[in-house]
Parts: sequence; structure tokens; C-alpha cells
Amino acid sequence: MNKIVTFSIGVLLTVTVQAQDYQSVSTGAGYQKQSFSRLADDAEFQVSNTAWDIAFTDSGEQEAGIFVNESSGSSMGQPLPEVLLFDALTDDFNEQPDPALLLDYRLYNSEQTWSFGAFNEVRDPGNDLDFGWGIFDEQNAQIVGTRVYVIKRRNGQYLKIKIESLTGDVYTFKYAGLDGSNETTATIDKSTYEGKLMAYFSFDSGTTVEVEPEGGFDLFYGRYVASVYDPGLELDVPYNVTGILSGPGVQVAEADGVDPETVDYTDYQDSLRSELDIIGHDWKFFGNSWSLDADRVFFVKTTVGHAWKIHFIEFEGSTSGTAIFEKTDLGLVSTIPSPSANSWEAGIFPNPVQDDLTVALDIPFETAKNAQLEAIDIQGRTIFNQQVSLKPGFQVYQLPTSSWAPGIYVLRMVLEEQVITLGKAVK
Repeated sequence: MNKIVTFSIGVLLTVTVQAQDYQSVSTGAGYQKQSFSRLADDAEFQVSNTAWDIAFTDSGEQEAGIFVNESSGSSMGQPLPEVLLFDALTDDFNEQPDPALLLDYRLYNSEQTWSFGAFNEVRDPGNDLDFGWGIFDEQNAQIVGTRVYVIKRRNGQYLKIKIESLTGDVYTFKYAGLDGSNETTATIDKSTYEGKLMAYFSFDSGTTVEVEPEGGFDLFYGRYVASVYDPGLELDVPYNVTGILSGPGVQVAEADGVDPETVDYTDYQDSLRSELDIIGHDWKFFGNSWSLDADRVFFVKTTVGHAWKIHFIEFEGSTSGTAIFEKTDLGLVSTIPSPSANSWEAGIFPNPVQDDLTVALDIPFETAKNAQLEAIDIQGRTIFNQQVSLKPGFQVYQLPTSSWAPGIYVLRMVLEEQVITLGKAVK
């Protein structure tokens, strides 16, 4: 008979691992690459800044974001050409826009979310049906394009582009020269890019290209446009910076003015945020040479509930584009704000798993709650998902594992207001 081992979920709020390691990420000399990296396996995947021009997010609810590639490197200390996006101030694709009249209407990606890009920036935030580039047609259940844009490519060529629709998983868009020459219609079926944040399109090839690594990423390191304060103008201006944006589903907390060796994750767990630029670009600054903020660390919580402390120790600037940080593995952590108020107990057995996996829970809720019981592999992929109705007291769930590959899996319960990590299972 298998013994059920129970433990308080509150225990998961403490540091379970304290393994220190170092990881480097790089944009290459002259900041000419984009880097996608993971913390758990030190994986880094790089692509050239020029590999893609625009990108399309998933097509789920409130997910019709379209981005422009803002990365721009440098050569001999001089910035290389960027991809620029402008609002053409028309909904008529047959009009011939004049780029000289559009300089005040440049559009930028959001630094806060992967849901909306530069093509969405003109949307009305108070209208849930407005996605900037188009309006959701409730009768036909599709987003219909309503706006024309102008793109200036890195080679200096101007194009006009209109996203015509998003129907189901399929984006349809057309582009041409400003005078209407070489008009091309393209489609992107986002369902063929399952597991990827976006589908990336290149005007050079006229098709999509591979950009993101298999298994997802925790950190994007590269060039992007940020709002930076200009003391001469006494206002914030858009500026191409080198920095780090967090990956989808990743949360970050900043601890500033601390001792990197002794700072405690539990003091900052309630400060975890999902905005992309919490790490950003200002952990380094330039005087006569590049310097680092020595008393600043970041706590990074990945999509599988794994926490890391990272502390930047080196940045080599445009010479190599390399940044090095010390990382401390803090193990699996719960997202419960107050463990004393949520004294869950859970048991997972047998462990290692044989055929079926049993999850036993003792829950203190006064009322029932709907939730999702999930199993996630080490790469962050959900390989099991079951809707459950939680009730106070003891309950047991069986998870079939015959299709699971050998490896380590995180079991968690996803409620409307929180995600609770139950533990790990080994297959």
C-alpha cells in the first residue's frame, strides 16, 4: 500500500534550492542579434535582427496583437536602419500615402504586454471590440481591418499594409508599394505555430520564419524602443535600448538597494509583476564605460512556478553584446499571498509515477471553487489539464500518465485569482 505524504503548501513559499550558477546572454557584436533564453537549462536561441519584420500573436480572446521588429544594431558606433511603422491616417488601401506627412504618427510596440503591439496602439482602450488595426464584428465572429499603415523597411523601401481580417486562427493581410505596385496578399494560420508566442513574417522572403526556440523562453534580450527621459528636452523620448523583456507568463520583482547575497525572495514575492520591462535596460548605465547597479537583483518566477534570483555582474556593450548574470535557483514556489489563510495540504503518489498518478488534497475553502488541475513539463508545456470543482475537505484525483514521456512534471491548481503549485512528480 502506498503511503500518502502530505505537506503544507505554505512550505513551498520558502527557498527549497540554493544552487548558484552563471548564465550569459548575447546580442552579438554591434547588438545585431535577438536572444531568447531559458533559466532552467541555460538554453539560448539567437536570430538576426533582420530575420523578421512584423509578428502576429495568438488569436484567442483579446489576443490579436501585431508587432513590428524594433531591433536595430549598430556599426562603427552608428545605429543601423530600423523598421518603422506609421499610421497612414486612412482606411482606404487605394490611397497613396505621403511618408513626409506621417513623421509625427510613428507607432511603437508596448513595453508592458505581449497582447498588443504597434499595430494595436491606436485602439480605443475603452472599447473591447477595438484592436487598433481592426474592429471585432460580433455577427460574423471576426476582426475586420479598418486601418492602413505605412512601413519603412531597413533598405529604405516604403510599403503600405492593411490587416484585412482575423477569422478563427487565420490572419489575412495585403501590402504593396505606396503607389499600389506589386500588391501581395498573405495569410498566416496561427494554429500551425502552437506553443509559440507569435508567428514572424519577413517581407524579404514573403513568408513566416522561425524565430522563437522550441520549448518557449523566459527572457528576451535584445534591442527595443523604450521611453527614456531626455534631460535636455526635459521629457521622455523614444529611444532604442538594449535590455531584457520577460517572456509570456513570466513574473518579475525588482529588489533595489539590497545586498545581493542576503536579500530574501519572500520579502518581494508580493511585488511580482507581469509587465515585460521590469528588468528592462536600466540595470546598467554608461559613464566613461559601462557600469552595473551592484545593489540591484531581480526575482524571476517562470510559468511552471519556478523562482530564480538573478544579479547582473557584467555587460560588455556593443563589443560583444554579452551580459552575464549570477542566478540562484530558489526552486518551486507558491503564489499564495498569505499561507496562513490557505493551509492547503497535498499528497502526490506514487512518485516516481507508474501508471496513474494520484493527487490527494485537503482544502480549507468554505465554499466550492472551480479550478483547473494541470501537469506541466520542465519546458513549460501543459501536458494534462482537467477542470475540477474544489470542495472543503479531503478529495482525490487520478491522472493518467501512460502518454507522458520520462521526466519531471509540476502539478498545480489554477484558480481564478491564483495559481497554487502542488509539487513535483517524476515519470
